[in-house]
Amino acid sequence: MNEELKQKHTGLWFGEDVDILFNDWPAGHSKFLFSFAIFLVFTISMFAHIYAMTPLSTPKMDPKSLLRHAAIHAFRTFIIYLVPLCVITFNLDVLITLLLGQLTGFLALTFYAQYHHPR
Repeated sequence: MNEELKQKHTGLWFGEDVDILFNDWPAGHSKFLFSFAIFLVFTISMFAHIYAMTPLSTPKMDPKSLLRHAAIHAFRTFIIYLVPLCVITFNLDVLITLLLGQLTGFLALTFYAQYHHPR
């Protein structure tokens, strides 16, 4: 079968033959690369949730730190936009990993706020 005519899934499915973020990665490679890709998806999802819940700037932002805040904002936006790109794989392994990453990010930030910044 021609590689260009590879079957694309139109519904939710389980399996390791999935392209995540890049063409032909980790599909067709080792289980280690699939596990690494799933770990990467988990980490991206966790940081995306943490970044979405934390404020970006302080009330008194000086002009010197404007470039640094702009770079941080660009990085946050990049990480947050990667999550929907992972969702469009329709792979249930990836979707479950994304949800677990979001849950872990929420719990980590909640526990951090509760124990390090009491009201």
